[in-house]
Formats: sequence, structure tokens, C-alpha cells
Amino acid sequence: MRAINKKIVLIYLFLIVYVTTRVLSVKISSLTISNELNLGIWGAAFLIAFLLTRRDYNRYLDQYDKIQTTFIVVVGYLMFYFILGLFTGYQHNAYSLSLRGIITNTILFMPIIIFQEYIRQVLVSYSSGKNKWMVLISVLYVMISLNFNSLFNDFRNAESGFKYACSDLIPLIARNFVFTYLAYISSCKPVILYRMLTTAVSIYLPIIPNINWFYTGLFGILVPIILYVLINYSQLKLERKLTRQEEKKSRPISYVPTLIFIFLIVGFVVGFFQYQPVAVVSDSMLPLFARGDMIIVEKLDEEGINNLKVGDVIKFLADGYYVIHRIYAIEQTDEGLMFTTKGDNNNAPDSKKVAVDQIQGKYTFHVKYVGFPSVWLSEALR
Repeated sequence: MRAINKKIVLIYLFLIVYVTTRVLSVKISSLTISNELNLGIWGAAFLIAFLLTRRDYNRYLDQYDKIQTTFIVVVGYLMFYFILGLFTGYQHNAYSLSLRGIITNTILFMPIIIFQEYIRQVLVSYSSGKNKWMVLISVLYVMISLNFNSLFNDFRNAESGFKYACSDLIPLIARNFVFTYLAYISSCKPVILYRMLTTAVSIYLPIIPNINWFYTGLFGILVPIILYVLINYSQLKLERKLTRQEEKKSRPISYVPTLIFIFLIVGFVVGFFQYQPVAVVSDSMLPLFARGDMIIVEKLDEEGINNLKVGDVIKFLADGYYVIHRIYAIEQTDEGLMFTTKGDNNNAPDSKKVAVDQIQGKYTFHVKYVGFPSVWLSEALR
């Protein structure tokens, strides 16, 4: 494999200058790159890359199959994406849908996809001697696609930073690493197809699903990973350089143990086992634990509930929400045991007593800060 070729040093310099300019434009308004200027810049870079490499050709194995796989994965994702809108609702597209608007958006966005991905293919072809170049190309393209205004604004606090990372940054990283891999094994055509299909949905359709940041991030991560698994497996088979044992490990079925592990984790989270994690959403139990901590609750049967005593911390349902407070008093009534509870950080006991059938478990221990992602997610889904 070849190391970096002198022909493309100029292209690397262009990308670095371009990224630097976009970063500086956040602070210097005169450096703002308009859509029209952006098209011109990438068009010039494409022309330079084409002239430098037009006589060099790479052969790619079974390119049509990889294009077909990409098409199936992306179309399947878009179908599921729009079906989800039946449950989450739809919203009007922010792009202009007049004939002039459609033509303008097509000219401003679609050629840039071709220019960028052709340049990515050129960089991969001439820099494929070591993995570090592949990583560098992916990182550069992540930086090219980043919205630096959102990046700098959203990371001012932990909560908005977490949402931005999950919905934008991590999916962007996942896509670009997969795109670079696709450019390496099958040229820029599958990537152009992927990006054009998803972009077309954004700029041509009158309505789009109204989904929140969680689902946006989830799809943004899963779709590139699924595409990578399918294409990587077909590529490994095609090369015919694997032993039977290596080929067996590379099959999609080899991911079954990982999936089983994920299902076990999910089962633990949703309460299939004796112990269940619960994220703390308020500071009512300070100083024992605080908002964002993760507590482990032991499920209780009838005997366990009868053995509860004053001072135990329990999880119970109240008005459709779970509460984690300390038992303040216990009394026997005609309706059975009734528990008076109180948050350690509250001035008075809770106004409503807790019946036996409301109790879900007993606090055992907690881990600080681990519950924040769950807290933010639950708030986002409300």
C-alpha cells in the first residue's frame, strides 16, 4: 500500500485551511462562508483533485453490490423514519418548496456532496498506507461537517452538551468513519448515494417526522453501523483471504454474544432481575443521594415489605411517578400497612400515605452521577 502521495498535500492543506476558517468564522463575522461561496470553494477543490488524479484509476471489487446494499439500508431507514412519524407527529419542512427554492437548494447542496466525496476518495486512494491517514481523513470530514456555532454554544453546560453529543456529534463521527471505509473499498459512489438520499428527504418533502434528539441520535448511530457490518462482511468474503475460523468470526452472527449482552443490560435496566437501577430526578434525598445519581433498588415480595422498618428508603409509585423517600412512620390500618414517607431534604413528611401495593423496592446503594443521561433522556421524552 502507498503512503501519502505528494499530489494530495495541496488538498490536505485546503481542508485544514477550510476547517480553520469555519472555526474562526464563529468569532469573526467577516469570515462567514455563504452557501454560494461554499459551493465555489468545493467546486474549485474538486477540479484540482480531478486534474491531479484523472489518469489514475483504482479497481474496486463488486462495487455494484455495495451500492445496492447502501441503497437498501438507507431506504429501509427512511421508511422506518417516516413510519415513526405516525407516533411522534409531523412538521412542515423548513426549506422552500417552490420551484425556484427546490432548484436553488439542489444546486447549493447536491454538487457539494459529489465534490466532497470525490475528494475523500482521492485522499483515501493516495493515503492508504497506514490507518492513521484513514483516521485523519475521517476527523477532517467530521470537522468539515460540524456546526461550530452549535458546538460552542451547546457545550456551555453538561446537559445541553450531552444532548448535542448524542444527537449530532457522535452520529457525525460514526457516519464519517463509515464513509471513509466505504471510499476505501468501493469508491465514493455508495457514500454519494447515502448522502443524496438523506439530503433529498430534507429539502424536497413538504413534511418530515417530528422526532426528538434521542431518536435522531439513535438512528444517526445505528444506520452507519448496520451498513458497515453488512458491507464489511461481504468485503471479507469477496477478498477470499480469510481462514474458515476468521470468516466465521467476521460473520454477522458473530455479533450475537454482543447482542445478548446488550439484552441482559436492557433487562437489568427495565427490571427483569431482582435488582434494578433507578435514576434520581430530584434533590429531595440530599445528602444521601442527589439528582443524577443512580441507585440500585432491591425488589420486595410480600414478606420483604412486611419486614420494612422506619428509616428504610423505598421506591414507590405516587400519581403515576416513582418516588424514592425514607419511611417516616408505619401504621396498621383496616386497609393494611400504611407508610408515611419523607425526603431527607424536605421540611415535612409527604402528604399522602403509601400503601403496600405502591411499593416497588428498597434502596441498597447508589453510584454518583451515573444517572444523569437517564434523567436528561426522560425529560426529553416527556
